[in-house]
Amino acid sequence: MTDTPEQEARPAELDKAFAAFFARHKDDFLRVAAGRLRNLHDADEALMDAAIQMHRKWPRIEAHSNPIALAYTILNAKITDFYRRRARYADHEVPVGTDSTTYANTVNVDDILTLRGYEPLDRALAELQEHAPKQADCVRLHYLSEMSYDEIAEYLNITKGAAKGNTHLDRKGLHDLMDLPEPGKGDS
Repeated sequence: MTDTPEQEARPAELDKAFAAFFARHKDDFLRVAAGRLRNLHDADEALMDAAIQMHRKWPRIEAHSNPIALAYTILNAKITDFYRRRARYADHEVPVGTDSTTYANTVNVDDILTLRGYEPLDRALAELQEHAPKQADCVRLHYLSEMSYDEIAEYLNITKGAAKGNTHLDRKGLHDLMDLPEPGKGDS
């Protein structure tokens, strides 16, 4: 028996186990995405892209020894894809008109000044991501996503001790890369 066009056009039913898994972890996933993308709307878009991919790969995620770690890996890939897609679109955009009021979301000086404070941290995290990805992930999850060491261990499929150690090492590495004064010593 073949499917009718109406049956083919219907979306696949959402697996109840996946729906429960995603509902249980959605807030944590959103915190992770928002910590990296710095914008709740962008984070939500990246998370929904990740949710689609997670749903497609649900049997593999469900069978994995640590489903959270695999889902987190998918989320990280979608966040990276989000950045790449934005850069690709920006390369092909053509401004319309010369009046800045023609744009709905005009960037102002306050927006730029707000983002300026993130630049040293973002650069340091990017450099550490190249050299020590687990450490960078631990710091992002602990400080930007406000996760506990137990949650980090589960997300990255490492031990709680490794999560603590990586967070401490990377925090020290970030401190050195950002050329900050030693805590309690000031600029004397």
